[in-house]
Amino acid sequence: MEEKILKFILDCAEERKVVPFSMIEEEFNIMMDDKLKSVVAEALWDIDTVSDALVEEDGFVINFFED
Repeated sequence: MEEKILKFILDCAEERKVVPFSMIEEEFNIMMDDKLKSVVAEALWDIDTVSDALVEEDGFVINFFED
């Protein structure tokens, strides 16, 4: 399940600046509490193409390394 959530976030981040928590919650029928947000942010940091993963008020802000 975690891999599907991460893939969804990365796909959305390519198209938009902020990936809203509400979008993730609706897609996976989950509640994004602070602990889950922290776990997901740490997992995003471990992805080689991600240069920055921030937990903002409304969602995740993901920046990618440029080729």
